[in-house]
Amino acid sequence: MSADREKKISLMIVPEDGTGVKNWRITTGQYRFLKIGIGTALFCLIAGIVSFVLAIYLFIRVGEYRRTNEELIEASSKIQIIIARLADYEGKERHLRRILGSDLELPVSMTVREIDGDYQVAEVDTVGGLYELEQAIAREEERLRHIPTIWPVDAWQITKEFSYTGNPRIDHPAIDLLAYEKSPVVATANGRVTFADADRSLGLMIEIDHGNGWVTRYGHNATLMVNYGDEVLKGQTIAIFGGNDPSGSGPHLHYAMFYNKQPVNPLDYLEPTAKMNVMKKSN
Repeated sequence: MSADREKKISLMIVPEDGTGVKNWRITTGQYRFLKIGIGTALFCLIAGIVSFVLAIYLFIRVGEYRRTNEELIEASSKIQIIIARLADYEGKERHLRRILGSDLELPVSMTVREIDGDYQVAEVDTVGGLYELEQAIAREEERLRHIPTIWPVDAWQITKEFSYTGNPRIDHPAIDLLAYEKSPVVATANGRVTFADADRSLGLMIEIDHGNGWVTRYGHNATLMVNYGDEVLKGQTIAIFGGNDPSGSGPHLHYAMFYNKQPVNPLDYLEPTAKMNVMKKSN
C-alpha cells in the first residue's frame, strides 16, 4: 500500500514546436481523485443539460396544457350560451307555431340533459357540430326579429279591441292601448319605416314594413322619433305616446298588424304579458 501510494504519474503538455513543455507529476491517489472529479463534473454537466432540455419540454407542455384548458373553458362557456339561446329560440318557436301553425324546426338536432341542476349538451347530431348549430340558431333569431311579437307600448289597458268583418264603416282592424303620458312607443320588429307623418284619421302615424309579409302601424302619437326610410330594430323607440284622437276618445295608441296585406288581431301574436293590469274593456 505504501509503495503504491508513492508511485508517480507524469502529465505532460507538449506544444507542436517542442518548446515550453509542461510537466506535472501526481501520485496515483491524486490521479484517481482527478478521474473521479472529472467524471463527476461530466456527469453534472450532462445532468444539467438533460435537466435544461427537460425543463424546456415541460414548459412547452405546460403552455399547451394551459391553452387546452382555456379552450375547454371557452368551449364550455360557449355551450352554455348556445343552450340559453336555444331555449329562448324554442320558446319563441312554440309561440309562433301556436299562433301561425308554422312548421318551424331547427335544421340540426341537439340533446340537452340536466345534471345536478345544470344543463349540459349530451349530443349534437350535425356534421358541423356546435358551429353549425350556432349558425342555425342565429338565422332563426334573425328571422324572428322581423316578426312583430312584442308590445308596442307599456300599456295598462286595452280601450278598444280588434274587429274585422270587411265593412270599413264598422271595422276596427287594430287595438287601442292606453299607457302613461310620454311613454316610449317601440317598433315591434325589425323593419323599414314606410310612412312617418300626419294621417287624416290616425294623426301622427308610423308604418313599418318588416320585409316578410308583416306590416305594422302606430297611430295617434304625440311625437315621431323616426323618418321615412329609416331602418329600425325590434324594441327601438319610434314615437312618444300621448297624441290626440280626432274622434275625441282621448290619448291612446292605435296599433294595427297586417300579414300579407290582411289585418290580423295583434292579441293573437303579441307575446304573453306578465302584467295582470292589462285588461280588456268592451265598447
